[in-house]
Amino acid sequence: MIYTQTCRFANEGDLKEVVKVHVAAFPDFFLTTLGPAFLEVMYSAFLTAPGKVFMVDESDGRLQGFAVGVFKSTGKDRKLAIKFFARFAVAILPVLMRSPIKILHKILGQLLTDRGQPEMPEGSIVLRSIAVLPETKGTGVGERLIKSFEITAKQTGARAIALTTDATNNERTIAFYFKHGYSVHQEFMQDKVRRMLLLIKNI
Repeated sequence: MIYTQTCRFANEGDLKEVVKVHVAAFPDFFLTTLGPAFLEVMYSAFLTAPGKVFMVDESDGRLQGFAVGVFKSTGKDRKLAIKFFARFAVAILPVLMRSPIKILHKILGQLLTDRGQPEMPEGSIVLRSIAVLPETKGTGVGERLIKSFEITAKQTGARAIALTTDATNNERTIAFYFKHGYSVHQEFMQDKVRRMLLLIKNI
């Protein structure tokens, strides 16, 4: 089902373009440094996750952005990592060889600890990533995606959308979520050094 003229459910054929959008939108993020092959496996894993909501916006013959999230479930990331372990291992090997200790420490920290993450509300879908091509900012792509994501989440039985985002040097992103009805539920420290916000919207 299509909820706007340009938004639809993602499929396997979208993954390479999703990765391109991710890299363009988040050039300095740790996950981006792991390379396109790793990102493609990661988004493929999300695509197969039970209870996922994975929307893309496609217009002018090009994928302009995406939004992906999954229902709250303890250990879901670990289960996906185990299921896709072989593919993750192959994808990350070239990067791992350049800086094995640093990267292994970071990945194991994310998988084996909660990193200070707060408990997500019961019945919520956790928005894991929303991204648009930098040149499309201000054209409504993000608004279409968040609207489609929320409608789909509600239809799958979610009572709320939860997400985390940086609390500092992130005014534009925070303002975007405030504009669309999200409010700060909690402030917390991730990895003991990164100040974050938990934002929630009831739907």
